[in-house]
Amino acid sequence: MYRIFLSFFIILFAVSSYADDSVVARVNGVALTLKDLDDEVDRLIPRITFHRNVYGEKRKRYYKQALEELINRELEYQEASKLGLKIDKEKVDDQIKQMRNKYKSKEEFKAFLERIGMTEETLQAQVEKDILIQEVFKKMVIEPSRMKDDELRDHYEKNTSRFRQPESIKARMISTKDGEKAQEILSKIRSGEDFAVLATNMSEDAYRIKGGDIGYIHRGRILPEIEEIAFKLKAGEVSDLIKAENMWYIVKVEDKKTEKILSFEEIREKLKKELEAKRAGEIKGKWIADLRAKAKIEILLKTEPTGDSK
Repeated sequence: MYRIFLSFFIILFAVSSYADDSVVARVNGVALTLKDLDDEVDRLIPRITFHRNVYGEKRKRYYKQALEELINRELEYQEASKLGLKIDKEKVDDQIKQMRNKYKSKEEFKAFLERIGMTEETLQAQVEKDILIQEVFKKMVIEPSRMKDDELRDHYEKNTSRFRQPESIKARMISTKDGEKAQEILSKIRSGEDFAVLATNMSEDAYRIKGGDIGYIHRGRILPEIEEIAFKLKAGEVSDLIKAENMWYIVKVEDKKTEKILSFEEIREKLKKELEAKRAGEIKGKWIADLRAKAKIEILLKTEPTGDSK
């Protein structure tokens, strides 16, 4: 997928306790500090874990990956400067305004910046850098990855079999372990009571909160005993009791879709995203590799392997 540039909010509101200016790496002579690295960890953690923040020694588990990304970001920034890309002042002002609006007053915002070792000037410089990195990434990766309609159509026509939509049904389901209760529910359905209401009030599975709605499913997604019967039902029909794995089930089919090949227009947007994401990944990989190959990179910090934060 396209690289997602996270807002500076992540760093700003993580309130990292680290403010060490020790140099951890140099990229073409530009020093990257431990504080820079910890800021990059704050960017990284929400993307690869279930946590917003990780503290203490656990942060060091992410230093290796964060350092690689920090070096890449610096190379991208240097490339943006080399290409003469201009800072969009309106974007900078807008981002800073959004940050400032999180606080009741300018004074409160300024006090917060002081607590994390920043000034409004250093904040602006960081936002400007982030925006330039976004711009160079857009120019060097996103824009070249765009696909024209004729390219998309050509891929579609060469891979038509990939776009086969299997037969599917839209169904609701009620389940219970109690056979007598299952018969009672079925009798209520046969007498005209609403299937979804009965599912909500009497079913014993997680789908009860959705009125028993399991959405559209194709073969192979439900138990074979249920599938065999459900796919024979017509839209609007309700099954008899079905016994499977010590549970009793009742299924109502609400809609049916026959197997078909999706048309180019039906698949176009999804295909475009998929192919552009793949192309962007390839372009990005080559671009970063080229930047690193031409750069002088000195890594001064010993890092530990990355690991999860469970």
